[in-house]
Amino acid sequence: MSPLRYPGAKRQLVPIIEQIIRGNIPPPRLFVEPFCGGASTALRLVGTGVVQHAVLADADDLVHAFWFTAAFDTSWLINRMMELEVTVANWEWFRLSRPKGRRDKALKCLFLNRTTFSGILHGRAGPIGGKNQTSATKYKIDCRFNKKALAARLRAIGELGSTGRIIDVWNSDWRDTLARIKREYNHRLASDEILVYFDPPYVEKAKFLYPWAFGDDQHRALASTLRDATDYRWLLSYDDNPLARELYPPDGAGRHVLHARHRYSAAGLKATAEGKRKRPHREELLITNFLDLPASDAYHPLGQPSCTACQTCAPSIMPEAAG
Repeated sequence: MSPLRYPGAKRQLVPIIEQIIRGNIPPPRLFVEPFCGGASTALRLVGTGVVQHAVLADADDLVHAFWFTAAFDTSWLINRMMELEVTVANWEWFRLSRPKGRRDKALKCLFLNRTTFSGILHGRAGPIGGKNQTSATKYKIDCRFNKKALAARLRAIGELGSTGRIIDVWNSDWRDTLARIKREYNHRLASDEILVYFDPPYVEKAKFLYPWAFGDDQHRALASTLRDATDYRWLLSYDDNPLARELYPPDGAGRHVLHARHRYSAAGLKATAEGKRKRPHREELLITNFLDLPASDAYHPLGQPSCTACQTCAPSIMPEAAG
């Protein structure tokens, strides 16, 4: 499991992605995740051997520094984490700090992610339990900072790095990541041996959740790039919304648009009418240029009825825990 908590993490979607990958031959040798964030998908796939190697990439330099350090400088990160006092004072210090070195950026990322509301690395989110730690709930700033459990997760990531399953971590946006794949791997691997998994920021409320948010123009630019992409297999997950449906219509041109039976909630999205603490549960679209899609109860082509009466094609509010 990932050491990072991430808004809208797609952990529950990973088995569906794994099922699609396993249904295609040859299996990918290289898995690249340009919006790696919490990297749950990459960790699962490379950890179980569904893909041989993974490259993580993120435009956020804190996230990049964390994953590089976790994979290739693991002992230092664990040792420094164990020394930290998890207090509001340290939260304030890390929030205001502007570290220059990669190690210090990694430590800032880990500390703030595990102590800030919903793991949001953003100035608008406060510490868990509030700055005065007088929240009516039982949750305090250290409730998500189990050092022993985090150390175990970090050691597992270090093993993936030391054994060559995570081969690199890039500090780049999705455009530069795709260009680097072309430079470094397209002459060594066939197009069906490279899989790029895109999990871009939310369309709605992204600026409240991520330091690096997308505008509509960036969502459209990504869709335009993928429309003509032939140098690699790609799979894209989107929160189901009108813009995503407009940008990725089922066109029968070698692209599949799937409605996944996966619902999730995300902090920062507008609360429902039932109460301030209830967050709306969203549904997921999966778009891919994989040729073969194994039959599954977990998804169905967009526009076709589901095999069960789960109403996956209609908006719904489900009483399910946040992802």
